[in-house]
Amino acid sequence: MPKTNASAKTSARRQEFNRSNAQQQKTSVRKSTGLKLPEPTHVGHFIVMVIMKICRSILFVDTGVKIGVYLIGVMICSIICDLFVVPRTYMSEKHNILNKYFVKLGWAWTLTFVTAYIILTSLVYCCNNVAKMCQHILRVAVGTLLWYTCTSLFLHVESIVGVCTANSHDNKTACMDAGKNWLGFDISGHVFLEMHSLLTISEEVKTFKYWAKLGKILEDENLSERRPLSEEEIGQARMNYRTLTPYIKAIIVVLAIMMVLFEVMLFFTTIYRFHTLPQKVSASFVAVGCWFLSYQILYKSGNPFPFMPVSPGVSPLQFMK
Repeated sequence: MPKTNASAKTSARRQEFNRSNAQQQKTSVRKSTGLKLPEPTHVGHFIVMVIMKICRSILFVDTGVKIGVYLIGVMICSIICDLFVVPRTYMSEKHNILNKYFVKLGWAWTLTFVTAYIILTSLVYCCNNVAKMCQHILRVAVGTLLWYTCTSLFLHVESIVGVCTANSHDNKTACMDAGKNWLGFDISGHVFLEMHSLLTISEEVKTFKYWAKLGKILEDENLSERRPLSEEEIGQARMNYRTLTPYIKAIIVVLAIMMVLFEVMLFFTTIYRFHTLPQKVSASFVAVGCWFLSYQILYKSGNPFPFMPVSPGVSPLQFMK
């Protein structure tokens, strides 16, 4: 029995010596190479990394590629709808849950989460400069104006060029009240809304693509010498970056989910006979036109005036390409 206890004590001492030796080797490596060994990855951190990777793969597809896919998809699905009888499903009903509570309120969802994203991110890269933040927030105001103007124009076009199945009624309201049908060029408001929201989200989240780069820029101890910012502004930006990044990531997840839902609903809107091919295609081209007018012309014009919208990520920190 004494020999057994002695053997156990010797084994324990050897294990302790090995652990101590391993720790000393790690310390030696850190001192000799100047590198800090990474800490073990926590399970929760790993899950967050996987989720953000998935969100990036959804959100960061080039906008030009998305436009091509959306336009071709609308045309092909509309042709299939006209040439073949597509089996009816739950999604072919106008009162399906996604159409009723998501698409019909689509711009409200987009406006809410895109605005929240712009406010939080601009608090970081604008260094609490309210005037510069307003220039970014105004993009959602322009997007809302385009949405309202285009949808109102669609209704106006339909009322002008349309005719009633009963000759005694010359306007849509009287025709519908009489129980008749109004035959007009009804440009698809659903297709326009879905594509308008998709392109808006796609452009706005580009700032998150360079978020890690922004963090490295803020870590620079000589940043005040490289950028036209005071130490106070830089300190505020660093604090906002650390504090707000978790909330920004949460919004990114929501926007990725919204993008998937809008793409799914765009498919169902075009594959079923809610509108004719010309009505759906014209709506998609109007949405692309709004994107081009705003993000490719208005925001990139280098507005020198305060309280005028600028491109996403425009900042004294110059963290975007």
